[in-house]
Amino acid sequence: MSMSASSSSRILELLLIFLTLVVAAGCRREKPAHPSGPPRVVTSLFPLYDFARTLGGTNFEVVCLTPPGGDPHAMDASPRAAKTVASAQLVLLLGLGMDGWVEKLAVSECQTRVSVASLSIAPRRVGKATLAESTEHAHGSHGHSHKHDENEVDPHVWLDPVFAQQIVQRIAGEMAEIAPQHREAVFSRRDALVGELQKLDQEFTSKLAGVKRRELVTFHGAFAYLFARYKLETAGVIELFPGDEPSAAYLRQLVDLMRRLKMKVIFAEPQLPDRPAQVIAKEIGGRVERLDPCETILPEAPQATYLERQRLNLETLRRVLTEP
Repeated sequence: MSMSASSSSRILELLLIFLTLVVAAGCRREKPAHPSGPPRVVTSLFPLYDFARTLGGTNFEVVCLTPPGGDPHAMDASPRAAKTVASAQLVLLLGLGMDGWVEKLAVSECQTRVSVASLSIAPRRVGKATLAESTEHAHGSHGHSHKHDENEVDPHVWLDPVFAQQIVQRIAGEMAEIAPQHREAVFSRRDALVGELQKLDQEFTSKLAGVKRRELVTFHGAFAYLFARYKLETAGVIELFPGDEPSAAYLRQLVDLMRRLKMKVIFAEPQLPDRPAQVIAKEIGGRVERLDPCETILPEAPQATYLERQRLNLETLRRVLTEP
C-alpha cells in the first residue's frame, strides 16, 4: 500500500524532531558544567589573548591555546586543547584561515559562544604572481614545498593598529554578552585600549612619514596590512608562508634583488630561526634586524603587550628606514 504525501511529511517531521532532541541531549551530556569563578575566555593566538586579558582585567579568566613560542600556523588540536575549549564560555577566533584547528574544536561545543574577530575587516589576498614565485623556488633542504591556493588570504590583520581597534570593539561586545554584570567595566577598558591603539596609529604615521626608504625584505609575508597602512612596501620575503623553506636559487635571487636596491638590512622574526637571514646578510655585507609579527606569546617576556611589541617594531622601522 502506498504512503500518502501527508503521511510521509509527518514521518519526516517526527524524524527531524527526534534527531534534534538527540543532538541536544548529546550536547547536554557531553558538555561539562562551566567551572565556578570568573567567566572563561579561550583565544587561539596572542593578539586576541592580549586584547581579551586587557579588556577582562580581573573579571575574566583568559587562556591562549597557542603556547609561548608556539607557531599558530602549525598548531594541531589536542585532547588538552579540546578540554580547554569545552570549559569556555567564549572562544575567540581570528578567522581568515589562521586558526581552523580551534574552530573545529569550538563548533562541537553547543553551549559555547564562538566569535570570529576579523569579520568586519576586508582581507588581502596573497597574490598570484608572488605565490607562483614562492611555489617555484621554495624547495628547501627537506625536498618538498607546501601547496597554497593563489587566492589564499593573508591573516595578519592585527598588525594594522586601525584594524586592531575593530577587533577590540568586537571582542569587548562578545565579553559583555557572556558576562553582562561586567559590561560597564569591559566597555571602560575598551575605550581606554582603543584610545591607546589610536595613539599607536598616530605614532606610526608621524614617525614613518619622512623615512628615506620604503622597501623592506622580511622573513615571511606577515606585514602587508601594516605596510599598506603606512605606505611601506615588501620588496621580498624569505618564506612567503611559514614552513616554505627557500631554495638556494631563490635565496640567490633575493640577494641580487637586495644588491640592486642597495639594501643592507634584512628582517628576521624573534620567534623563528634566523639562519637564512644571516646567510643573506653576509652576502650583501649587511645585518639582520627583527620585526615581530606578534603572533605568539614571547617565552622570554610573557607579559609583554601588543602595544609594547608594536612600539618596538615602530622604533626598529624608523631607525632602519632613516639610515643613509
